[in-house]
Amino acid sequence: MNYILHRGYHQTKAEENKLLAFQKGLSDERYIGIETDIRQTKDDVFVLYHDPLFKGKLVKSCFYAELKKAGIIRLKDLLNITTNKILLLEIKDFNLNLTKLLKLLAKYPRKIYLMSFSNKVIAQLKKLNCPYKLGILNYVFNTLDNYPYDFICLLNDTIDEVVLKSYQRLNIEVIGYGIRHKSGMYADITYIIENTILDK
Repeated sequence: MNYILHRGYHQTKAEENKLLAFQKGLSDERYIGIETDIRQTKDDVFVLYHDPLFKGKLVKSCFYAELKKAGIIRLKDLLNITTNKILLLEIKDFNLNLTKLLKLLAKYPRKIYLMSFSNKVIAQLKKLNCPYKLGILNYVFNTLDNYPYDFICLLNDTIDEVVLKSYQRLNIEVIGYGIRHKSGMYADITYIIENTILDK
């Protein structure tokens, strides 16, 4: 069983998606990688931030200087950490400049997985000949016969033996999320989890 750390190693919500949280997470041998969220500011800076709003204002309407004061970091700051572990990047902004994103990622030889809730975003990345692993976060399954990506990220409560074997037969990696405790996990799945689960 493998674990990807959700938004880095943090003790409080205020510490998640911060540089120290990622440094700690990537140095922790229990995890094969970290997961984080990407948004884009008004001045075209890719930032690691989960929520659509910052102090009541859309992140995409903010300049990075505003966010920096609150300790919000750039994707570039994460990419500057040397690691062989997985960087699982969730694209939150469905209008993100994907061409610019791929140009930035190309400067850093890292093990990158890109995912989104939006089929459209991931389809566009595939059309751009994205060299990284691609997948979609799904509460509802895609048709198993034509799922065209490398991995699928499924809410843990929707995973059972039939679903798991169906995707594995198609050579599609299954990643589970929404884990609240260690019981009931499948041995051959990678899980995105909070550090508090393994720290118990």
